[in-house]
Amino acid sequence: MKTENNNIIFTVLNKKLIFSLGIIVFLSLIAVILFFTVIRAEYIVLGLPFVFFLFVLPIFMIGMRNKIIYRFTLDELQYRGEKPCRIKWKDITSFDLDSQNIVLTLNNDTTYKLPILNFNRYELQKALAMYINK
Repeated sequence: MKTENNNIIFTVLNKKLIFSLGIIVFLSLIAVILFFTVIRAEYIVLGLPFVFFLFVLPIFMIGMRNKIIYRFTLDELQYRGEKPCRIKWKDITSFDLDSQNIVLTLNNDTTYKLPILNFNRYELQKALAMYINK
């Protein structure tokens, strides 16, 4: 659980992003090896800034981010998993945590089941209790 701009967020490691960054690192290693073995010295000075901007800079810009799954704002609960949804806090009457899901009961007697994943159950319950009055 983290706070960001007065919102509570729960994040997980973004595996697709890590895989794509691994490919970028591999391509950058090939480019650097080519610069120091095959390409003439005059072109190294001209080409290294492009290698930096194309292959190294994205690692620092997007590679260290985690994927946000739950965001608790003042107005709504946002879930960004497999079936994304946005639910207003005023529409939720109660919640319950079972072994694998968060079960939300809405005003119109419908229920939503959202996965807990590998989050700390106590932190999820604490964050939900801040917004939902049982």
